Amino acid sequence: MSRLFGPVMQTAYVVRDLDAAMAHWTGVLGVGPFFVTDAVPYAEVRYRGWPIAIGTRVAIAYSGEQQIELIQQTSGDPSMFTDFLEGGEGMHHVCVVASDFAGAMDLAARHGLEIVQDGATTAGIRFAYLDRPGTPRGSALEIVEGSRGLLRYFERLKGVAAAWDGTEAVRRI
Repeated sequence: MSRLFGPVMQTAYVVRDLDAAMAHWTGVLGVGPFFVTDAVPYAEVRYRGWPIAIGTRVAIAYSGEQQIELIQQTSGDPSMFTDFLEGGEGMHHVCVVASDFAGAMDLAARHGLEIVQDGATTAGIRFAYLDRPGTPRGSALEIVEGSRGLLRYFERLKGVAAAWDGTEAVRRI
């Protein structure tokens, strides 16, 4: 648990091939099922303060209380994901959900974290990826604005994972 931002609820990986990554996680590690969004509905995304247009496929699964997210950028402008892949695939960030998004962002700024990429989905859920210059790869923090609906959705996925029998490893949403 982060004493500053609350529990880390997600570990996220940036990958080049989402299907291959899901096959590894389900077949080799036994984590699943993965719930796949083939086109994340962004209302806006900014990278280093500049508006960008990107397409991403995202897959989410649970291992106990830990959410695993796999991200593949499929199109668009340079982003923190394409920059990360220049050094190879791997763990990209951890994520916390904040009920007070503005307060969490203020706290992050006070601790020297800078916004690298941020935006909102078409559902109005704000997010920000933060990091400090000079930190190691994979040490970014994502803050996601929590809502009752988002938290219910995550709980539903967690329940499905707890009862997963190994069949239907990939589910499209």
